[in-house]
Amino acid sequence: MPSIYVDISDYKIVTDHPTIAGGHVVVGIRNHAAMAHELKVIKTDLAPDQLPVDSATAKANEDGKVGELLNIAAGASRKLVLELTPGKYVLICNIAGHYQLGMRVGLEVQ
Repeated sequence: MPSIYVDISDYKIVTDHPTIAGGHVVVGIRNHAAMAHELKVIKTDLAPDQLPVDSATAKANEDGKVGELLNIAAGASRKLVLELTPGKYVLICNIAGHYQLGMRVGLEVQ
């Protein structure tokens, strides 16, 4: 049973809980979009929409990344298992341009 569900659609990421307990975390990822996306989990004190973006690659900075699941096919459901310590995280899709289009959400681990 996942600890948290993350729903991905085109240019949006939503979680079913804004705060979860730390430790062994199972992330259930459901891609409702018409294209493949990815999920990167980054530990940072920055606001979800404040990650620095490299203008050459159109990708957000991934400093603090603790896990990722790449190439989540359209319509697919996948699981990502992480060990998360207390703090603030941002979940993003970092395919070029997707972060800037709104594919990001904050998560607090207690």
